[in-house]
Amino acid sequence: MLEALIDRIYEAAGSPKLWAEAIRWFNNYAEADRSSLIVVPQSGSARWIVSSSPECRSTSVVASPALRNTGRNTQWQTLAHSRFVQDVEGAFVCCDCELCRSNELAWRAGTAIQLPAGDLAIVTAERRAESGPFETGALSRLDALRPHLVRACHLSAQFGYERARVTAAALDHIGLPAAILTASGRILATNTCLQGSHERIASGQHSEVLFRHFSSSKSLHDAISLVADGRRVSSTLPVRAVSDHRAFIAHIHRIARPENDIFDASAMQLILRKIGVPPAPDNDLLHLLFDLTPAEARLLRALAGGLRLQLYAENTGVQASTVRSQLRSIFIKTGTNRQSELLSIVASISTFSGASASL
Repeated sequence: MLEALIDRIYEAAGSPKLWAEAIRWFNNYAEADRSSLIVVPQSGSARWIVSSSPECRSTSVVASPALRNTGRNTQWQTLAHSRFVQDVEGAFVCCDCELCRSNELAWRAGTAIQLPAGDLAIVTAERRAESGPFETGALSRLDALRPHLVRACHLSAQFGYERARVTAAALDHIGLPAAILTASGRILATNTCLQGSHERIASGQHSEVLFRHFSSSKSLHDAISLVADGRRVSSTLPVRAVSDHRAFIAHIHRIARPENDIFDASAMQLILRKIGVPPAPDNDLLHLLFDLTPAEARLLRALAGGLRLQLYAENTGVQASTVRSQLRSIFIKTGTNRQSELLSIVASISTFSGASASL
Protein backbone atom coordinates (compact mmCIF):
# COMPACT_ATOMS: atom_id res chain seq x y z
CA MET A 1 0.00 0.00 0.00
CA LEU A 2 2.91 2.34 0.72
CA GLU A 3 4.14 2.41 -2.88
CA ALA A 4 0.63 3.07 -4.19
CA LEU A 5 0.20 5.91 -1.67
CA ILE A 6 3.52 7.46 -2.70
CA ASP A 7 2.38 7.33 -6.33
CA ARG A 8 -0.85 9.10 -5.37
CA ILE A 9 1.07 11.80 -3.49
CA TYR A 10 3.37 12.60 -6.42
CA GLU A 11 0.46 12.57 -8.87
CA ALA A 12 -1.27 15.11 -6.64
CA ALA A 13 1.84 17.31 -6.65
CA GLY A 14 1.27 18.04 -10.33
CA SER A 15 -2.53 17.92 -10.35
CA PRO A 16 -4.15 19.75 -7.40
CA LYS A 17 -7.53 18.03 -7.77
CA LEU A 18 -5.86 14.71 -6.87
CA TRP A 19 -4.82 15.83 -3.37
CA ALA A 20 -8.26 14.90 -2.00
CA GLU A 21 -7.80 11.31 -3.17
CA ALA A 22 -4.21 11.24 -1.85
CA ILE A 23 -5.38 12.35 1.61
CA ARG A 24 -8.03 9.60 1.63
CA TRP A 25 -5.30 7.07 0.89
CA PHE A 26 -3.14 8.63 3.60
CA ASN A 27 -6.05 8.33 6.05
CA ASN A 28 -6.38 4.60 5.35
CA TYR A 29 -2.63 4.10 5.61
CA ALA A 30 -2.55 5.86 9.00
CA GLU A 31 -5.58 3.83 10.17
CA ALA A 32 -7.16 7.13 11.25
CA ASP A 33 -10.76 8.30 11.53
CA ARG A 34 -9.96 11.53 9.71
CA SER A 35 -6.93 13.12 8.06
CA SER A 36 -6.31 16.58 6.67
CA LEU A 37 -3.85 18.63 4.66
CA ILE A 38 -3.86 22.26 5.76
CA VAL A 39 -1.99 25.22 4.24
CA VAL A 40 -1.62 28.07 6.72
CA PRO A 41 -0.51 31.40 5.15
CA GLN A 42 1.54 33.98 7.01
CA SER A 43 -1.62 36.07 7.22
CA GLY A 44 -5.20 35.46 6.21
CA SER A 45 -7.39 32.35 6.23
CA ALA A 46 -6.11 28.81 5.92
CA ARG A 47 -7.02 26.42 3.10
CA TRP A 48 -7.42 22.69 3.56
CA ILE A 49 -8.53 19.29 2.32
CA VAL A 50 -10.20 16.78 4.65
CA SER A 51 -10.53 13.05 4.08
CA SER A 52 -14.07 11.80 3.55
CA SER A 53 -16.13 11.29 6.69
CA PRO A 54 -19.89 10.70 6.97
CA GLU A 55 -20.07 13.18 9.85
CA CYS A 56 -17.81 15.90 8.43
CA ARG A 57 -19.73 18.35 6.23
CA SER A 58 -16.67 20.28 5.10
CA THR A 59 -16.21 20.71 1.36
CA SER A 60 -12.94 19.55 -0.18
CA VAL A 61 -11.37 22.99 -0.06
CA VAL A 62 -12.41 25.62 2.46
CA ALA A 63 -11.02 28.89 3.79
CA SER A 64 -12.76 29.93 6.97
CA PRO A 65 -12.07 31.62 10.30
CA ALA A 66 -13.43 28.44 11.92
CA LEU A 67 -9.99 26.87 11.55
CA ARG A 68 -8.13 27.01 14.84
CA ASN A 69 -5.03 25.56 16.48
CA THR A 70 -3.52 24.55 13.15
CA GLY A 71 0.02 24.30 14.38
CA ARG A 72 1.63 27.73 14.23
CA ASN A 73 2.93 27.01 17.70
CA THR A 74 6.68 27.40 18.16
CA GLN A 75 7.17 24.47 20.51
CA TRP A 76 5.10 22.12 18.38
CA GLN A 77 6.77 23.23 15.15
CA THR A 78 10.24 22.53 16.57
CA LEU A 79 9.37 18.84 16.81
CA ALA A 80 6.94 18.53 13.91
CA HIS A 81 9.29 20.02 11.29
CA SER A 82 11.31 16.81 11.26
CA ARG A 83 8.79 14.03 12.00
CA PHE A 84 5.22 13.13 12.87
CA VAL A 85 4.37 14.12 16.42
CA GLN A 86 1.71 12.48 18.60
CA ASP A 87 -0.95 14.63 20.28
CA VAL A 88 -0.97 17.69 18.03
CA GLU A 89 -2.04 20.72 20.06
CA GLY A 90 -5.76 21.37 19.62
CA ALA A 91 -8.33 19.77 17.36
CA PHE A 92 -8.68 20.64 13.71
CA VAL A 93 -12.09 22.29 13.32
CA CYS A 94 -13.50 22.70 9.81
CA CYS A 95 -17.30 22.56 10.15
CA ASP A 96 -20.13 22.39 12.67
CA CYS A 97 -20.54 18.63 12.71
CA GLU A 98 -20.28 16.60 15.90
CA LEU A 99 -16.90 15.19 14.92
CA CYS A 100 -15.40 18.65 14.50
CA ARG A 101 -17.10 20.43 17.41
CA SER A 102 -17.01 17.64 19.98
CA ASN A 103 -15.07 18.22 23.18
CA GLU A 104 -14.25 14.53 23.24
CA LEU A 105 -10.53 13.89 23.49
CA ALA A 106 -8.95 12.56 20.32
CA TRP A 107 -5.58 11.14 19.43
CA ARG A 108 -3.75 13.13 16.82
CA ALA A 109 -0.50 12.84 14.90
CA GLY A 110 0.82 15.55 12.63
CA THR A 111 3.80 17.08 10.91
CA ALA A 112 4.61 20.57 9.63
CA ILE A 113 6.20 21.40 6.28
CA GLN A 114 7.62 24.86 5.66
CA LEU A 115 6.84 25.99 2.11
CA PRO A 116 9.18 28.19 0.02
CA ALA A 117 7.00 31.32 0.09
CA GLY A 118 6.58 31.25 3.88
CA ASP A 119 3.30 29.34 4.11
CA LEU A 120 3.07 26.29 6.36
CA ALA A 121 1.64 22.94 5.26
CA ILE A 122 0.36 20.67 8.03
CA VAL A 123 -0.57 17.01 7.56
CA THR A 124 -2.63 15.48 10.37
CA ALA A 125 -4.20 12.13 11.16
CA GLU A 126 -6.84 11.89 13.91
CA ARG A 127 -8.44 9.04 15.82
CA ARG A 128 -11.42 9.02 18.12
CA ALA A 129 -10.58 8.57 21.79
CA GLU A 130 -11.93 5.01 21.85
CA SER A 131 -9.69 4.04 18.93
CA GLY A 132 -6.59 4.56 21.04
CA PRO A 133 -3.34 6.44 20.35
CA PHE A 134 -1.05 6.01 17.37
CA GLU A 135 1.39 3.21 18.09
CA THR A 136 5.13 3.74 17.77
CA GLY A 137 5.11 1.57 14.67
CA ALA A 138 2.37 3.70 13.10
CA LEU A 139 4.35 6.90 13.69
CA SER A 140 7.44 5.26 12.19
CA ARG A 141 5.46 4.37 9.06
CA LEU A 142 4.27 7.97 8.77
CA ASP A 143 7.83 9.26 9.26
CA ALA A 144 8.97 7.08 6.35
CA LEU A 145 6.31 8.77 4.23
CA ARG A 146 7.20 12.31 5.32
CA PRO A 147 10.04 13.00 2.78
CA HIS A 148 7.61 12.25 -0.05
CA LEU A 149 5.00 14.56 1.46
CA VAL A 150 7.60 17.32 1.77
CA ARG A 151 8.71 17.04 -1.86
CA ALA A 152 5.14 16.85 -3.16
CA CYS A 153 4.00 19.86 -1.11
CA HIS A 154 6.99 21.89 -2.30
CA LEU A 155 6.25 20.97 -5.92
CA SER A 156 2.59 21.94 -5.55
CA ALA A 157 3.54 25.27 -3.98
CA GLN A 158 6.05 25.94 -6.77
CA PHE A 159 3.48 25.11 -9.46
CA GLY A 160 1.08 27.54 -7.78
CA TYR A 161 3.70 30.28 -7.85
CA GLU A 162 4.50 29.54 -11.50
CA ARG A 163 0.85 29.89 -12.45
CA ALA A 164 0.80 33.29 -10.74
CA ARG A 165 3.99 34.33 -12.54
CA VAL A 166 2.69 33.21 -15.94
CA THR A 167 -0.60 35.04 -15.38
CA ALA A 168 1.25 38.27 -14.60
CA ALA A 169 3.70 37.81 -17.48
CA ALA A 170 0.86 37.29 -19.96
CA LEU A 171 -0.33 40.84 -19.27
CA ASP A 172 3.11 42.12 -20.31
CA HIS A 173 2.23 41.28 -23.91
CA ILE A 174 -0.56 43.85 -23.92
CA GLY A 175 1.44 46.40 -21.97
CA LEU A 176 -0.43 46.17 -18.66
CA PRO A 177 1.53 46.51 -15.39
CA ALA A 178 0.13 43.82 -13.11
CA ALA A 179 0.66 41.91 -9.88
CA ILE A 180 -0.91 38.74 -8.52
CA LEU A 181 -1.99 39.06 -4.88
CA THR A 182 -3.04 36.73 -2.09
CA ALA A 183 -6.32 37.27 -0.22
CA SER A 184 -4.43 39.30 2.40
CA GLY A 185 -2.87 41.55 -0.26
CA ARG A 186 0.61 39.98 -0.25
CA ILE A 187 2.38 40.15 -3.62
CA LEU A 188 2.97 36.73 -5.21
CA ALA A 189 4.27 37.85 -8.60
CA THR A 190 4.72 40.99 -10.66
CA ASN A 191 5.36 41.44 -14.35
CA THR A 192 8.07 43.42 -16.11
CA CYS A 193 5.82 46.41 -16.75
CA LEU A 194 5.10 46.80 -13.04
CA GLN A 195 8.70 46.18 -12.00
CA GLY A 196 9.64 49.17 -14.13
CA SER A 197 7.51 51.32 -11.84
CA HIS A 198 8.72 49.83 -8.55
CA GLU A 199 8.77 53.22 -6.86
CA ARG A 200 4.99 53.04 -6.87
CA ILE A 201 4.47 49.74 -5.14
CA ALA A 202 6.50 47.88 -2.55
CA SER A 203 6.36 45.16 0.07
CA GLY A 204 5.57 46.66 3.44
CA GLN A 205 5.26 45.14 6.90
CA HIS A 206 3.96 41.56 6.77
CA SER A 207 4.52 41.69 2.97
CA GLU A 208 1.24 43.50 2.43
CA VAL A 209 0.81 45.70 -0.62
CA LEU A 210 1.51 49.34 0.16
CA PHE A 211 1.46 52.29 -2.22
CA ARG A 212 4.26 54.75 -1.73
CA HIS A 213 1.76 57.56 -1.53
CA PHE A 214 0.40 57.07 2.00
CA SER A 215 -3.04 58.52 1.34
CA SER A 216 -3.67 55.76 -1.22
CA SER A 217 -2.72 52.91 1.11
CA LYS A 218 -5.97 52.60 3.08
CA SER A 219 -8.06 52.92 -0.06
CA LEU A 220 -6.09 50.11 -1.64
CA HIS A 221 -6.50 47.82 1.35
CA ASP A 222 -10.22 48.59 1.53
CA ALA A 223 -10.57 47.69 -2.15
CA ILE A 224 -8.60 44.46 -1.62
CA SER A 225 -10.81 43.52 1.32
CA LEU A 226 -14.00 44.03 -0.69
CA VAL A 227 -12.78 41.66 -3.38
CA ALA A 228 -11.17 39.14 -1.02
CA ASP A 229 -14.31 38.87 1.11
CA GLY A 230 -16.48 38.23 -1.93
CA ARG A 231 -18.47 41.43 -1.55
CA ARG A 232 -17.30 42.51 -5.01
CA VAL A 233 -15.93 40.72 -8.02
CA SER A 234 -13.71 43.71 -8.83
CA SER A 235 -12.82 47.11 -7.45
CA THR A 236 -11.33 50.27 -8.95
CA LEU A 237 -9.67 53.22 -7.27
CA PRO A 238 -7.82 56.33 -8.49
CA VAL A 239 -4.33 57.13 -7.25
CA ARG A 240 -3.25 60.75 -7.38
CA ALA A 241 -0.12 61.98 -9.12
CA VAL A 242 3.09 62.13 -7.09
CA SER A 243 6.17 64.18 -8.02
CA ASP A 244 6.93 63.62 -11.71
CA HIS A 245 4.62 60.63 -12.10
CA ARG A 246 1.14 60.93 -13.54
CA ALA A 247 -1.95 59.72 -11.73
CA PHE A 248 -3.27 56.27 -12.55
CA ILE A 249 -6.16 53.90 -11.95
CA ALA A 250 -5.76 50.66 -9.99
CA HIS A 251 -8.07 47.77 -10.96
CA ILE A 252 -8.41 44.79 -8.62
CA HIS A 253 -10.08 41.63 -9.95
CA ARG A 254 -10.83 38.34 -8.27
CA ILE A 255 -9.09 35.28 -9.70
CA ALA A 256 -10.88 31.94 -9.89
CA ARG A 257 -8.61 29.50 -8.08
CA PRO A 258 -8.22 26.06 -9.73
CA GLU A 259 -10.61 23.55 -8.18
CA ASN A 260 -9.27 21.78 -5.08
CA ASP A 261 -5.95 23.66 -5.21
CA ILE A 262 -5.02 24.65 -1.67
CA PHE A 263 -1.42 25.47 -2.61
CA ASP A 264 -2.24 28.20 -5.12
CA ALA A 265 -2.54 31.33 -2.99
CA SER A 266 -3.51 33.54 -5.95
CA ALA A 267 -6.69 35.42 -5.12
CA MET A 268 -6.61 38.72 -7.02
CA GLN A 269 -4.83 40.53 -9.79
CA LEU A 270 -3.90 44.19 -9.57
CA ILE A 271 -3.68 46.06 -12.88
CA LEU A 272 -2.48 49.67 -13.17
CA ARG A 273 -3.43 52.09 -15.93
CA LYS A 274 -2.10 55.59 -16.35
CA ILE A 275 -4.42 58.54 -16.65
CA GLY A 276 -3.74 61.10 -19.36
CA VAL A 277 -1.69 61.20 -22.53
CA PRO A 278 -0.80 57.77 -23.97
CA PRO A 279 2.90 56.90 -24.27
CA ALA A 280 4.90 57.74 -27.36
CA PRO A 281 5.14 55.27 -30.25
CA ASP A 282 8.06 52.88 -30.21
CA ASN A 283 11.56 53.91 -31.25
CA ASP A 284 11.33 52.33 -34.70
CA LEU A 285 8.24 54.35 -35.62
CA LEU A 286 9.79 57.60 -34.34
CA HIS A 287 12.91 56.91 -36.39
CA LEU A 288 10.81 56.17 -39.47
CA LEU A 289 8.70 59.34 -39.12
CA PHE A 290 11.29 61.87 -37.96
CA ASP A 291 14.67 60.22 -38.47
CA LEU A 292 15.35 60.40 -34.72
CA THR A 293 18.44 58.72 -33.35
CA PRO A 294 17.92 56.01 -30.66
CA ALA A 295 18.97 58.50 -27.96
CA GLU A 296 16.55 61.14 -29.26
CA ALA A 297 13.73 58.60 -29.47
CA ARG A 298 14.34 57.52 -25.87
CA LEU A 299 14.25 61.15 -24.72
CA LEU A 300 11.01 61.84 -26.60
CA ARG A 301 9.34 58.75 -25.13
CA ALA A 302 10.42 59.79 -21.64
CA LEU A 303 9.02 63.30 -22.10
CA ALA A 304 5.77 61.87 -23.45
CA GLY A 305 5.62 59.69 -20.35
CA GLY A 306 5.66 62.76 -18.11
CA LEU A 307 9.34 62.78 -17.14
CA ARG A 308 11.02 66.15 -16.76
CA LEU A 309 14.17 66.99 -18.68
CA GLN A 310 16.40 67.34 -15.61
CA LEU A 311 15.11 64.12 -14.04
CA TYR A 312 15.66 62.24 -17.30
CA ALA A 313 19.28 63.42 -17.35
CA GLU A 314 19.78 62.28 -13.75
CA ASN A 315 18.17 58.89 -14.36
CA THR A 316 20.19 58.15 -17.48
CA GLY A 317 23.47 59.60 -16.25
CA VAL A 318 23.71 61.91 -19.27
CA GLN A 319 24.87 65.52 -18.95
CA ALA A 320 22.00 68.02 -18.88
CA SER A 321 23.66 69.97 -21.69
CA THR A 322 23.70 66.84 -23.86
CA VAL A 323 20.00 66.22 -23.19
CA ARG A 324 19.17 69.83 -24.12
CA SER A 325 21.12 69.40 -27.38
CA GLN A 326 19.12 66.25 -28.15
CA LEU A 327 15.88 68.14 -27.50
CA ARG A 328 16.92 70.95 -29.86
CA SER A 329 17.65 68.34 -32.53
CA ILE A 330 14.20 66.82 -31.99
CA PHE A 331 12.60 70.27 -32.38
CA ILE A 332 14.36 70.74 -35.70
CA LYS A 333 13.46 67.28 -37.03
CA THR A 334 9.80 67.54 -36.01
CA GLY A 335 9.36 71.18 -37.05
CA THR A 336 8.31 72.31 -33.58
CA ASN A 337 9.54 75.07 -31.26
CA ARG A 338 7.99 74.22 -27.91
CA GLN A 339 7.71 71.07 -25.85
CA SER A 340 3.91 71.34 -25.72
CA GLU A 341 3.75 71.30 -29.54
CA LEU A 342 6.06 68.31 -29.63
CA LEU A 343 4.01 66.31 -27.13
CA SER A 344 0.80 67.17 -28.96
CA ILE A 345 2.20 65.62 -32.14
CA VAL A 346 3.37 62.55 -30.25
CA ALA A 347 -0.08 62.15 -28.65
CA SER A 348 -1.80 62.24 -32.02
CA ILE A 349 0.60 59.62 -33.40
CA SER A 350 0.06 57.43 -30.33
CA THR A 351 -3.71 57.60 -30.72
CA PHE A 352 -3.46 56.78 -34.42
CA SER A 353 -1.08 53.85 -33.85
CA GLY A 354 -3.26 52.43 -31.05
CA ALA A 355 -0.55 52.61 -28.42
CA SER A 356 -1.67 51.34 -25.01
CA ALA A 357 -1.90 53.85 -22.23
CA SER A 358 -0.17 51.60 -19.78
CA LEU A 359 2.06 52.52 -16.89
